[in-house]
Amino acid sequence: MNARANLLAPEAATAIHEEAGVLAEIGHNDVFVAIWDRISPVSSEVVALACEQRMAVRTWLDGGSSVVGALQTLIPGAAFAGLREDLALLSEMVGCLFGVSGVGLRVTALEKPLCPRFHVDRIPVRMLCTYGGPGSQWLPADAVSDELLLPGQDQQGHYPENRIEQLLAGQVALFKGDTWQDNDGRGVVHRSPPLSPGQQRLLVTLDI
Repeated sequence: MNARANLLAPEAATAIHEEAGVLAEIGHNDVFVAIWDRISPVSSEVVALACEQRMAVRTWLDGGSSVVGALQTLIPGAAFAGLREDLALLSEMVGCLFGVSGVGLRVTALEKPLCPRFHVDRIPVRMLCTYGGPGSQWLPADAVSDELLLPGQDQQGHYPENRIEQLLAGQVALFKGDTWQDNDGRGVVHRSPPLSPGQQRLLVTLDI
């Protein structure tokens, strides 16, 4: 699939569009990945600065007016103003989409894969955005073998390389997890992408 194409078909497991409203498609039973196709609002210079500072934020953000102040404390500095603004936007979107009063936020600057093995999240849904560097990878359901997720299994050779899908920098995605209603055992199988020497990545995830 061309990651920059506009695809919003009722029968598709993935919904992708340039309008943010596409994220609401995750509520459909047959949609497991919803992608807001946009360009990263965070520059490569900011990504490099975050990696230099080894940015690592993991917290619970309560909704409402307190989000801006909390982000200012967690990620201080004028250079990160755009990052804070976008994180506030994404947390508000999650709250509105799922009717929750807060979100679990993680912001991580990476120079090596965070979760290099294919896996499934034991949560209802996760929002992901990679501001710089390669985005998260996932496999369509029909490309996942029974052996792939076995504990301790060498995963190499148990999935077709040509079926791997990958997010682009800036795209905002929702991945259904295993505990989405009536979704046990059908969560999106995904992983952190391999990184070449010198590559940098700034990843944000928001969980409900």
